Amino acid sequence: MLSQIQPSYISSFDGTRLAVYDVGKPKGPTVLLINGLGGNLATWKHIVGNFEDRIRFISFDYRGMYKSKAPANKDYSMETHAKDALAVLEYFGVGEVLVMGWSMGVQVCLEFYRLAAARVIGLILANGAYGKPLDKGFPGMKKLGLLSMDLLAVAAPLLRPFLVKPLTSSKLPVKAAKLSGFVSEKLDEEVFVPLARDFMQLDFVNYRECVRSLVEHDAEHVLGRISVPTLIISGGRDLFTPAHISEEMVERIPNAELLHIRDASHYGAVEYPELINTRISNFLRDRLHFLS
Repeated sequence: MLSQIQPSYISSFDGTRLAVYDVGKPKGPTVLLINGLGGNLATWKHIVGNFEDRIRFISFDYRGMYKSKAPANKDYSMETHAKDALAVLEYFGVGEVLVMGWSMGVQVCLEFYRLAAARVIGLILANGAYGKPLDKGFPGMKKLGLLSMDLLAVAAPLLRPFLVKPLTSSKLPVKAAKLSGFVSEKLDEEVFVPLARDFMQLDFVNYRECVRSLVEHDAEHVLGRISVPTLIISGGRDLFTPAHISEEMVERIPNAELLHIRDASHYGAVEYPELINTRISNFLRDRLHFLS
């Protein structure tokens, strides 16, 4: 299981210690996986599992998240995450890559493209925005969202001992999430529940700083510059990234195409993995000639 894979550790460009992962076919074509803010390598279980006999996957935990250390300079900007991604490629000796991001990872992907476009042969952008997601998806919610992050950073250490077990050892919270429409009925609970458990152990002070950088970041001007084939994935029930943002990206990125899954939430990759894997396989074969 991906959750049991042990990372290697590197020093990024500013000395921050990052946990990095290298799975799949060692000499295969390479995909750089860029996580969502609340995710780690386990998020990609179905995609990695479907292609690992043909593709090499490289990933990393964001600074201050999961097994990576917090930066001494407190820099959590999207630009810095992109520089971390480049440091990861340098460590593994990888040149050109397909870059695949989910949620916040979409914004990091766009920053990575701006930083190192010559190394990117294609983009797969799932359930994410091109910048300022609260402004574009939920106008007027920024102040409330940031205040919520401040409260979470303070409250999490106090509440964690009382909430982790009840919320992750019972199926009731997941059932409630399905009934409310927060996630699809098809959600893979074997992936989601352990991920939720790990998420609740995060340092939410670091998490808050990432969120602050996320909501202020804007890579809108990168969209028209993208010259590589791009697949964008959206969900009709995505409460974090409304589908219209993905539609705007398809219109503004040359050579972009859209996979819209009407019943998928923000977690489409663990709800409709077969559909997504089929579309990714076709994209890799037809647009990138990535798989022979």
